[in-house]
Amino acid sequence: MQKKFLFLSLLLLTIVADLRAQQSVGKTNKDPYAQLVGQYQVKFFPSQKFNVFTDNNRLLVEIAGQGRGELLSVSENRFKVKGVKPEAFVEFKKDNYDSVTTLTWIQKSPVQTWIRTEDTNSDNSSGAATVALSAYTGKFTIKGNPYLKIIMEEKNNHLVCTLTNRDPFDLKQLASNKFVFGSDGYTCIYEFIAGENGHFNKLTAVQEGPVICVRNLVNPVENVSSKHSFYKRPGFTRGDTLLGMLSSLRSCYDVLFYHLDVAIEPDTKSVVGNNMIRFKSMKDFDKLQVDLYYNMKIEKILYHDKELEYTRESDAVFIQFPVTISTGTIDEFTIYYNGVPQLLDLLKGTSGFLWEKDKNGKLWIESVSQGSGASTWWPCKDHLTDKPDSMEISVTVPQALNDVSNGRFLGKTVLPNGQTRYDWYVSYPINAYDVVLYVGDYFHYTGQHINGIDTLLVNYYCLAYNEKFAREFYTRVDPMLTVFENAFGPYPFKKDGFAMVEGPYGMEHQSAVSMGPIFEPSRGDQYDSANLINSLWHETSHEWWGNSVTCKDYADFWIHESFATYSEILARGKLWGKDAENKYIGEQKGENKETIIGYYDVNDFHMGDMYPKGGRMLITLKNIINNDSLWFSILRGLQQKFRYQSITTEDVIHYFNEITKTDYTYLFDQYLRHPALPVLMLQIIKEGSALTIQYKWKADVSDFHMPVKVTISKNSFDFIYPSAEWKTITIQNMGEKEFKVDTLDFYIDVSKN
Repeated sequence: MQKKFLFLSLLLLTIVADLRAQQSVGKTNKDPYAQLVGQYQVKFFPSQKFNVFTDNNRLLVEIAGQGRGELLSVSENRFKVKGVKPEAFVEFKKDNYDSVTTLTWIQKSPVQTWIRTEDTNSDNSSGAATVALSAYTGKFTIKGNPYLKIIMEEKNNHLVCTLTNRDPFDLKQLASNKFVFGSDGYTCIYEFIAGENGHFNKLTAVQEGPVICVRNLVNPVENVSSKHSFYKRPGFTRGDTLLGMLSSLRSCYDVLFYHLDVAIEPDTKSVVGNNMIRFKSMKDFDKLQVDLYYNMKIEKILYHDKELEYTRESDAVFIQFPVTISTGTIDEFTIYYNGVPQLLDLLKGTSGFLWEKDKNGKLWIESVSQGSGASTWWPCKDHLTDKPDSMEISVTVPQALNDVSNGRFLGKTVLPNGQTRYDWYVSYPINAYDVVLYVGDYFHYTGQHINGIDTLLVNYYCLAYNEKFAREFYTRVDPMLTVFENAFGPYPFKKDGFAMVEGPYGMEHQSAVSMGPIFEPSRGDQYDSANLINSLWHETSHEWWGNSVTCKDYADFWIHESFATYSEILARGKLWGKDAENKYIGEQKGENKETIIGYYDVNDFHMGDMYPKGGRMLITLKNIINNDSLWFSILRGLQQKFRYQSITTEDVIHYFNEITKTDYTYLFDQYLRHPALPVLMLQIIKEGSALTIQYKWKADVSDFHMPVKVTISKNSFDFIYPSAEWKTITIQNMGEKEFKVDTLDFYIDVSKN
């Protein structure tokens, strides 16, 4: 099946079809394209990068963070980009020394229409003889993707345009409703369209002319081309192995404590700071690996006030110690660094920073590390097997903003030059990807959650202007926590409390969970919509499934997401009733085209069926066990036995088998290790008033023998026990249409002959 991606070609979104080529950079002297390989940056927009590299004798181009395609030769220096619509070409230009100096992207783009998502405060309309620039200001979004925005602002008597995750640029006015940006033959024309109310409610954008990119001679492409994403598999590289494998240079030490101390610099969208890593040596060693993405610069690494030598490969940092660190030694070192973290890219499926602005124009930031890793923005041992026992987080931001991070708030310190430092302490083991900073104009209030004799402090954070709506929405937190504590056991991080944060992006950051942005009802996106509530339930459930009990490898990420999807179903049933629960179960349908379990040792962060199929697998297993008391004792037992640990799929299966005294390995193997659902094969014969039914399983697992419920009598379901061999049952006084298989409580396919 072909996939389509939105291709952000500098200033305008165009459609790219099937850019599924995978990265495996291997440049040799015999490569006919070797002189073309490298990184190129847009001449008038240096933050936009084009990467050219080879893969299996093919030449490929990647617009960093957006998409990639194969280059097909048209002439010596001109190539057509395969699969791109509208048609696109790349031309390379050489200097007098036969060295490639520029890349030119040539494409005629279609008209894109953007819809205003925030009303203008201006009283001007399109009918006015002279229209003030304020009439054009506001935020515009392409329908279906709220994260892709154009922000129009008036600054110094100019209309300034800012695209999502791009630097602002001035527009020149051509007519009353037309503006243009241009450079070196490239133009992008923005035309504002007035609605019935006279206000400019839409704008269109059309780009023409070449995009000229200058070759970057500083960074080789091997260090800048992006990793695989969950949209593109397998295509793994050595860099993925370095990040995903628990090698001897990582297993030789156990992290005990981090003190991450960073400052946010909004003007450059950069992070500068240091991380102190306290560790215990698990064997004798003189070299270890930490992780920090290639684009983040290491200033120095200090060990007992002396600088350590280090080397870098991909996103791995190999640190050489001057002496052998003996087994059992507790020691520490500090990494000083700075850089511009990669951006969260929903189209590509990579995590990173979100640099948003609230509707008052104030900065609103969130770090999202799940998938690509915490090492996108801070140096650490970026592997799921090693959580520090505790952690301190210090974040310095401009005084007009607040920071919310994980754990207990220790206090803030007003610093010179208009800065404030916020200090937080995490009392429990924490995944590196769970470490977060939310920066914005936050309003804060507190509450309590009481379950029996226990009282949990709950901190609530929302954007300052959203207090009214947030207070209404957050009334759902207390009953949700009651449901989850009754089902899974006590909240795992009591000393740190629980924080509910309005963030730009919904994520399960430990003890500081975000369900995403809260929209005002008047904007048409109901703040109490089912999707936002599902996000609340889903992300909070990760405090148990993901944050407390963690998988050891992203290949087993179903342990996080399948249980979280089950938690949504559970909360819906407990809080909204059985009918709502059943309806939601029926809506969970997987594609069943690839396995839920991914590839081990390569940081295979993949999504897909682990949500709907994995959640329904658990519902199926619950109905097979057919004992609610036993079921919830298993869930609570898993939490108790593996609290604050990292585990495998086998650990979960073994625990279910042990407690139920039944071997369910075959069931987990079918749903997790094979794409297809098991199929209940039926042959139905009507004989007078009776039905003779032959049945068996068609499954990938040879000994698949899962029980399932069918109508043994009218409107009454009971178990049958199919296997790989045909079995027969005769049911009296039943018509063929009255015979039903329970495909709601058991996630299977049915084939009737």
